[in-house]
Amino acid sequence: MSGFADYEPETDRRALGAEVRTRPAEEADLDACARLIVARTGGSVDGRRRRLLGDLQDPRRYSVVACVGDDVVGYGGVIWHEATAADPPTTAPTGYYLVGLIVSPAWRRHGIGELLTIERMRWTAERADTIHYFANLANGPTLDLHDRLGFTELTRDFTFPGNPLKPGTGVLLRAPLNKDH
Repeated sequence: MSGFADYEPETDRRALGAEVRTRPAEEADLDACARLIVARTGGSVDGRRRRLLGDLQDPRRYSVVACVGDDVVGYGGVIWHEATAADPPTTAPTGYYLVGLIVSPAWRRHGIGELLTIERMRWTAERADTIHYFANLANGPTLDLHDRLGFTELTRDFTFPGNPLKPGTGVLLRAPLNKDH
């Protein structure tokens, strides 16, 4: 089990009638976000919640949730990464990065990942001209999503602090930003 959504590029179940809205994450959302993340990646809900709280308090980070009614059904973040002269030459470039896109399995294929990504791109466009993203090459759904949103491949030979991808399994992407996102 990869933790990724099954790859079904022809499937689109957006027309279920549920109203999905995105908004900046609040402290009250962090337990639900932590549970979503831990269900996919493992670890401690309390530990993940503490990290998410730190993200809310950092002005160079952004956390957004997708809600159906009062229920948080998706989460995504943006972080600022700064490469240093001491980093290996393959270190990902300085800039904003999309991270942690997770949608509840029951709500996948409803366009929620796209809504969360567009909102994260909108926030970043207020601060930068480009945005980066890295993904596992086996994650077809996210690669297709980011391709539709204008991301293009930079390299497959990169490192990123804390990135769990093994060498040769990931791709680093970048997209130009404009105020239309």
